[in-house]
Amino acid sequence: MSLVKKSLAKAVSSVPTSTEKQAPTAAATATATQANAPANNTEQNEYPFFAAAIESDLAQLKTFTDIADKASYKSEALQRNDYLGYINRYRLSGQNHHNKVLAWVFIWLVDLKRWDAVLELLPLMIEQKQPLPTVFNTKHWPAFVIDQLYDDANYYLTESKQQGLYDIGFTLHRLINAVKNQDWAGLEVVGGKLYAIAAKVNKAQLNLGNALYFAEMAQAINDKAGVKTMLKELQKMIKPAEPEQQTAD
Repeated sequence: MSLVKKSLAKAVSSVPTSTEKQAPTAAATATATQANAPANNTEQNEYPFFAAAIESDLAQLKTFTDIADKASYKSEALQRNDYLGYINRYRLSGQNHHNKVLAWVFIWLVDLKRWDAVLELLPLMIEQKQPLPTVFNTKHWPAFVIDQLYDDANYYLTESKQQGLYDIGFTLHRLINAVKNQDWAGLEVVGGKLYAIAAKVNKAQLNLGNALYFAEMAQAINDKAGVKTMLKELQKMIKPAEPEQQTAD
């Protein structure tokens, strides 16, 4: 039984409201709590248990040296402690507080490249201004995600992996849509980086119109985004050939 399940079961068993001899599971406890308390109270009651669980998992991760072993542990912990179930309840509760469980689970999702879940949660991270753990240099969630996607995209470009390029291209489009209202002031390097890599991926896929648009955006955000040569190439490739001038006989 996970740490969260044990803690929640112990908390519930201390209140004699059931004749069952078996301690309820975390899911059953959460359901019962939601049925008998406002959503806000439910989240507040659950948070200390999940916060303790994430601290325990983080301590356990420090014992691993192999990246693959760490990834396996994170994947198992997400399921074992039902962190995503808790985060969904947190979202629905309308609560807004510094949430270390939310922060670390988001980081794990990025590490595991679960981009659908990452992009679903990113607007919440931005809106609530959740702080990144201090072990990271960046303080901005979009920058954190962009750095990871940039590295992945460069790998697929270097290795000419078409399926990988297709998948990462789709993810980049979704990320750009998610941060379309982002003020890049002070984050010019990050913003330029996002649009520059999107331009390169689309150019490799011969999506020239998109590539040109993204290259222009990268250049507009950061003059040193490294897309000037690509911009000229794309403009020549897209510009329709001028018709030959008719000469009089």
